[in-house]
Amino acid sequence: MLLVIAMIILLIVIIALIIKYVYVQAHILSSKEFRKTAEKKSVKMRVKNTEITCDYCGGVIDTAKDKRCPNCAAVYGEDAEFKNRFKVDEKAVEKMANTAANDAVAKAHQKGLETLKQLRVAIIVLVCIFALMVVCAVFTDRSTPSYTHKYRGNEELKHNSYSEYTLIDSPEVTILDRDGVTLRLMKVYADTDNGTYGRPSYSYRVAFSLVNTRKEPVTLTLKCVGVNGRCKSRDYIYIYSHFDKNSDVVFYENVYGEWFESIDEIVIGECCLRDDNEELYKKSTMETFKLTDKGYAVITDDQDLGSVIFENDAIRIRSQKQEDGDGRYDVWIENLSENNYYIDASDMKVDGEVNDSYILYDAGLPAGYTLHHDSVYGLGEEYKERAGDAAVEVSFSFSDTEDPRNDFSTGYITLK
Repeated sequence: MLLVIAMIILLIVIIALIIKYVYVQAHILSSKEFRKTAEKKSVKMRVKNTEITCDYCGGVIDTAKDKRCPNCAAVYGEDAEFKNRFKVDEKAVEKMANTAANDAVAKAHQKGLETLKQLRVAIIVLVCIFALMVVCAVFTDRSTPSYTHKYRGNEELKHNSYSEYTLIDSPEVTILDRDGVTLRLMKVYADTDNGTYGRPSYSYRVAFSLVNTRKEPVTLTLKCVGVNGRCKSRDYIYIYSHFDKNSDVVFYENVYGEWFESIDEIVIGECCLRDDNEELYKKSTMETFKLTDKGYAVITDDQDLGSVIFENDAIRIRSQKQEDGDGRYDVWIENLSENNYYIDASDMKVDGEVNDSYILYDAGLPAGYTLHHDSVYGLGEEYKERAGDAAVEVSFSFSDTEDPRNDFSTGYITLK
């Protein structure tokens, strides 16, 4: 900022010097002005002796005081001596005029040189400041993280006017501790919302503590793909946040989606830590964290819903068409194996024709967990018109990041 201010001041000085130089060069006196000046000088030289002799009486007349002869009162305007004394000497005037002109040009040239010298110095200083700004910009770009986003700081538990949270657990579980960064899940709060679905339901808010001892900011990406044996099409917790250097903050994340009586276990599917220059750590394999030692109540309300449309030693898939007539389906995918899977399902056919859809993308399904997706449907108005009686087929792909030998695909299976 100081360099910018200095540049602005120098630009103003340079403009002022240019105006001064032009003014000096444009205001050298013309030849007429030089002649007038020379004539005035000639007259002043001649009028130093103001006394003449009267042609009529021979008396002395002081032309500086007397308009007539003080002796005989004669007018001396036509007196030869007077006229000769005040007659302009053309040669002398021209000489004086030339001398005055030369002096004026010399002075203007001297002032112009002084102004040009000052102007040259100001331009050199301006160029140096600009070069310094460029060097500082390059150095800053290479050595200082180019973070322009907002860093997370200490946050309040209550984030709106209508939620009332109650502390239910203080697990203080370490999720990440490496490269100078420690992330811990500290507390679990519940917000009771009775009557919305005809039964008690809970939304949760969890408190995280992050300590960054590094000398540069960091970015944390974290996905919680499972809670208490359940998964859904979106992550229960998704963090993509920036934390300043040498920070120690407490921040909060909400957990929505199922009929949990508490949060006793979470599964982290992806965790990535990076600074402005490089990736410090990345993990895609799933990791389970126990928040309590009491286990959790398994959700069984929907275990018998729908029809089985695919089953092998690892996976069982059930589906059920919703009754709203919009061509949407509920899909349950149970992981019967000891492997952790990521699921992609974007291929859909309606009566044998490929239809655009967005079903599941990189959805986590830990071992022993059940994923419930309550909005499987095709895109476009045509799908809604055809889906009522059409055969809707979907292909699911399962990948195991720890052992790719367990990867497989169902091929197209018909939803029911």
